[in-house]
Amino acid sequence: MKISTKGGDKGSTSLMFGKRVSKACQRVRTYGMVDELSASIALARAFATDLNLNKELLNIQENLVFLMTELATAKEDFPKLAEKNIKLLDETHLAEIESKIDEIESKGNVFNGWKQAGDTPISATLDMARVKCRATEREIVALNEEEGLARDFPLIYINRLSDYIYLLSIN
Repeated sequence: MKISTKGGDKGSTSLMFGKRVSKACQRVRTYGMVDELSASIALARAFATDLNLNKELLNIQENLVFLMTELATAKEDFPKLAEKNIKLLDETHLAEIESKIDEIESKGNVFNGWKQAGDTPISATLDMARVKCRATEREIVALNEEEGLARDFPLIYINRLSDYIYLLSIN
């Protein structure tokens, strides 16, 4: 598959299954923000000296690909994802994050008020990822208000993910 198709030279792009839309439409802004979030997590991963954290951040990036796939699909084309057996985020992904949040909180690492980020390079980059995650959440809300989501799961997942990234940043 060629990268340079010239199809976007006039400001449009293709969604999953070929529908053409403006590169400025809310759907493109939304999955583009997920891509920015993934890049922020990649930066944090580059600073992560803890192998378990590095592995966890890579897992989050892999899950964000599933999220981008869903968000890059027009609502009316959503059933085609299942027809093509394209993997999406599901309850197991959410349960995994919730379990990790519970694990961190069970160790007494809970929210005790806001603090300044930047004590270490990894905490600063994770805090940047958290901020990007919250911005992504706002874009998903805007997409839902403008076009409607095929399901609420992207909003639930990204909300939980921002909580998890916050806990990672303070620990």
